[in-house]
Amino acid sequence: MPGWSPDGKQIVFYNYSVGKPGRLYLVSIDGGSPQQLLSQDADPKQDPDRSPDGDKIIFGSVPADNHSALRVLDLKNHQVSTVPGSRGLFSPRWSPDGRYIVAMPADSLSLVLFDFQTEKWSQLAKVRAAFPNWSRDGKYIYFLRWLDNPAVLRVRITDPKVEQVSDLTNLPTTGNIGPWLGLDADDAPLLLKDTGTQDIYAVDWEEP
Repeated sequence: MPGWSPDGKQIVFYNYSVGKPGRLYLVSIDGGSPQQLLSQDADPKQDPDRSPDGDKIIFGSVPADNHSALRVLDLKNHQVSTVPGSRGLFSPRWSPDGRYIVAMPADSLSLVLFDFQTEKWSQLAKVRAAFPNWSRDGKYIYFLRWLDNPAVLRVRITDPKVEQVSDLTNLPTTGNIGPWLGLDADDAPLLLKDTGTQDIYAVDWEEP
């Protein structure tokens, strides 16, 4: 789940290996050794997202752990704070204006919204959801409904009404841990299509 810094100079990501806790890293787009964040903190970390001003990183932990919560790392002073009422939530995504956070509970059966001004959570949609993405104007959240009746959906944060953007019933999707959804610069959905492994290839070879 790599994510760009606002200036486009760094990528934040997490590393996960079987039997080992997730770890957060920053790496320059010019390459080099990744910088591990919070290396002294043994708790698992995953799903990082950079704040719009670039000063903070929000991240989650193991979704099935009801004692886990969303935390925010301040890159300037290296202090970590917990988002109020975020126990058991995962996959946090910052709104473009920095006011809101969208996340999901461990069962992925709803989308919830946190308002930093009021410090309160509200339910946006009660539907199986995955891979939430903010629209560029911050008015909508696009997400993936999968398993049953797969589709790309979106919900407006000021009027929580779920709309279907694209039906995926006849599109075989794939990904590292299931399907995946992103948005391009114009908010058009980006998906990974499963083209199968049954292609036939031909090679022209000339003996040296």
